[in-house]
Amino acid sequence: MDQVKRKKCHPYLVPIIAIVETLSETLGPDYEVVLHDVSGEEHQIVAMAHGELTGRTEDSPLTDFGEYLLRSEEEYKGVHYIANYPSYASDGRPLRSSVTLLRDGNEKIIGFLCINYDMTRAQILKDLGTELTCVVPLKASQVAEETFVPSSGSLLQKILEETRQQRGGRPLRYTTTREKLEIMSFLKSKGFFRLKGAVEALCKELGKSRYTVYGYLREIRTGDNDNNNEDSSQD
Repeated sequence: MDQVKRKKCHPYLVPIIAIVETLSETLGPDYEVVLHDVSGEEHQIVAMAHGELTGRTEDSPLTDFGEYLLRSEEEYKGVHYIANYPSYASDGRPLRSSVTLLRDGNEKIIGFLCINYDMTRAQILKDLGTELTCVVPLKASQVAEETFVPSSGSLLQKILEETRQQRGGRPLRYTTTREKLEIMSFLKSKGFFRLKGAVEALCKELGKSRYTVYGYLREIRTGDNDNNNEDSSQD
């Protein structure tokens, strides 16, 4: 830490120097920590860490906001700190700043403990995160998203759960024959019957035999063929 000590430092501020050192080591190089002594006519920096973030040195003046706080001391009576307000380095880099108003026994402001966070690297990470997590919805009408599952059995259960949710979460075995045919059509559109073990899983879900399930399949296929024939005759 670039530490600067002055002989005329207000005695109340001496213990704060160790806090500047602690904050510097804890927060890291993206944080500038500065202790100002404003108890006398000549304001001075008592201790500073990572001044390179703002380009300041021990001879740099108090900021315009610091001067404003002194001029408006009565307005800020009872205020002990101001946190996370926006500020800017001399080269325009955005900072997030906080200041603790240090007072003597008479509640007069004698110093400022300032923390200025350079958000440059955080902004880069934020932009990178946005870029890396940007997705474009699939255009396929029947596929809203892609899901990776460890096995065909897992995918079968996922499709069956989606089918149940479409019907209010009701178990599929408690549906009418017409509803079961609608379910068969939906499952066919999802590619359910191309998966290994599909018929067995559906038999268990519907509480029906393989013979009955295959009968449902034949019926919806017959319906599909009839619809195709009607379309052809209209052409």
